[in-house]
Amino acid sequence: MNKGFWDYLAHWQKMFPRRRTVSWRNGWLQNGYCRDCRYCCGPQDSNEPFPMGLLPDQLRPGLANDFYLLTRDTAFMDGRGCRSCTSQGCRLPRPERPVACGLFPFVLNAGELYLYQICPASMFTPLAQMAELGREAAAWLANFSQREQEHIALNLPADVLTDRYIKLHISVYNPTAWI
Repeated sequence: MNKGFWDYLAHWQKMFPRRRTVSWRNGWLQNGYCRDCRYCCGPQDSNEPFPMGLLPDQLRPGLANDFYLLTRDTAFMDGRGCRSCTSQGCRLPRPERPVACGLFPFVLNAGELYLYQICPASMFTPLAQMAELGREAAAWLANFSQREQEHIALNLPADVLTDRYIKLHISVYNPTAWI
């Protein structure tokens, strides 16, 4: 993240003069900012890979046409953004998109949900409302096996979490349960 919080706040305030609706529906965060923002899926301001684990039923021939791949079951974004992002948004049907896309600006990291702090939804939606949406997301994630949860989770270093994310104290799974 080359720009700081205040740079993004000023940018989003100009782009989004009115607050938009953010809600949880059918296993997907309905984020009213996404259509016009596309920051999380468009070209990034960092070349650091952002991994997105894919579930077994999402693996199919031609996957490399839709995503940059770290491994056969993990897509990623970097400075190029996502291969499936168009000027109208994502060209993929929702079931083919990584779980991370349906959760963002929430991220699952080592068993807990965090909120990406520079997303316009995070900045303009009251934190209490985002926390409730996080609880709904956690309840939805509870339907996956722990192995799937661990695969789609990030394992970000503590300094990155502190710098870029808000810890919601919402536990999804116990990362030490397999040990």
